[in-house]
Amino acid sequence: MKLVIIGGGPAGSEAALMARKIDRTAEIYLIEKQEYPQYSPCGLPYALAKDIENFEDLIIFPKEFYEKQGIKIILNQEVKKIDTSEKIVVLSNNEIINFDSLILSTGSKPTKVEIEGINKKGVFSIKNLNETKELSEYIKYSKKAFVVGFGIIALESAYALKKRGLDVTIVARKARPMRQNLDQDMGDIVIEYLKQKGINLILGKEISKIEGNEKVTNVLIENDLYPADIVLIATGVCPNIDLAIEAGIEVGRGILTNDKLQTSVKNIYACGDCASIKDFFTGKQIVSNLGTNAVRQAKIAAINALGGDEIFNPVINATITEIFDLKIGAFGLTEDQLMESKIEYAKAKYKGKSRAEYYPGAKDIFVKLITNIEGKVLSVQIIGEEGVFARTLAIAFAIQKGMNVYELSKSENCYCPPLSPTIDPLQICAELVIKRLKK
Repeated sequence: MKLVIIGGGPAGSEAALMARKIDRTAEIYLIEKQEYPQYSPCGLPYALAKDIENFEDLIIFPKEFYEKQGIKIILNQEVKKIDTSEKIVVLSNNEIINFDSLILSTGSKPTKVEIEGINKKGVFSIKNLNETKELSEYIKYSKKAFVVGFGIIALESAYALKKRGLDVTIVARKARPMRQNLDQDMGDIVIEYLKQKGINLILGKEISKIEGNEKVTNVLIENDLYPADIVLIATGVCPNIDLAIEAGIEVGRGILTNDKLQTSVKNIYACGDCASIKDFFTGKQIVSNLGTNAVRQAKIAAINALGGDEIFNPVINATITEIFDLKIGAFGLTEDQLMESKIEYAKAKYKGKSRAEYYPGAKDIFVKLITNIEGKVLSVQIIGEEGVFARTLAIAFAIQKGMNVYELSKSENCYCPPLSPTIDPLQICAELVIKRLKK
């Protein structure tokens, strides 16, 4: 068996290692266009902030590790063609590699942004290790930074730049942070927190021009000119599916897969940011862009590419991030998405405490739950300075196992004054939703 994996990011690398675990004799090729084997892209903002001391700490395993596993790892080479009928891939140096099974883990790429002057020195994204290292050096000679976007990467990047001592402004066309995850009322909590931390916000507007000779000196926002040294484009990513399209593999927003992560072509599988998978709440095909789901997909893809018969379950896309001391956990459908789909729903928001109210250091925690009219939980949004991760994780497990809002309101929880209140904010919020359902 000869397995070729295109893309050595979290999904591709995990697929290679999983394949080796289950088949000690398979010939495995891992092809990566960058000079690094697997590293953690999710850690880039925190390395930029110097919370992680060295960028090299993000590299999970060196090239030698894969070689010791008997995995033929090819770096600095891009696949320029897949011939599905001949079962070969052609590299950028014209080397040809044949395969029995193929896994596409080509990842994602930054969404294209049209701004005059975007190619000037001082304009960055935060998608790969080398560019983020270059940005980290550029910060040393900069004072003012503008972050374009209002999603997770934009928020984490704004935090990193601020922590490095820059005057930071977020410019966003939409006035709601993390709008794929948060409703406006929960987003407003994040906005207020960012202001308290000294992040400037220009919302509902766009940068129309980046000025300067060779490097950035100013940005034009509508008719106002602002001095700037750095412009960081963080408007999100889209699946990198060009190879699949050219090979005649069916795509939607990502590479279409079935529940075994098989594509429209026999013996070709897809996993990670490039793959289209099923959503738990709607049953529709989506792309995930979460590292957790990427590595879970990779294991299933590797098993099936080597003749297995494993199923990849629909994803709830449980998301967590931290900006300064604020933690944000969320999954499910926002009110906008529910209204667009014409789904009837009930909702409640509750402000509680992360610990027993009388215990020193208790922090505010905001919980929002949305259910359909039968009580199925459709959305969870939790914001606070502590206790967010555990609650998001616990309710994510519960929802995946089919727990509804009625069962959630009666569920047993652990209690200790320095760690949690007697009745958890999630339970109280569930009770508030039930009251609305009974009206």
